Amino acid sequence: MGVLGAVVHRHDADLVGVDVPWGLLVALAPLVPLVLVADRTVSLGGAAIMIGWGAVLVLQSSASPGQYLIGDDPVGWTYTLLGLALLVVTVIGNSRLRR
Repeated sequence: MGVLGAVVHRHDADLVGVDVPWGLLVALAPLVPLVLVADRTVSLGGAAIMIGWGAVLVLQSSASPGQYLIGDDPVGWTYTLLGLALLVVTVIGNSRLRR
């Protein structure tokens, strides 16, 4: 999912003169439900998804100089930071709820 998100988060559409980042929404929207299902299915499932997501980000950023998938612009930083924040909040929140 991280690789798919890394590719699709760059897509946008022009809707009445406004750029709508539909790719960013498609890449980030399934994170919370996916982590919740993984966490309920397998112990540490949510943490495993978080580690996988982080690994994809690290591999993408170190793949080659000048790569454009996760760039140093607002869309790239939103994808990186909001994705990680969603994962961390979901994993920590879900573990506290299960106690």
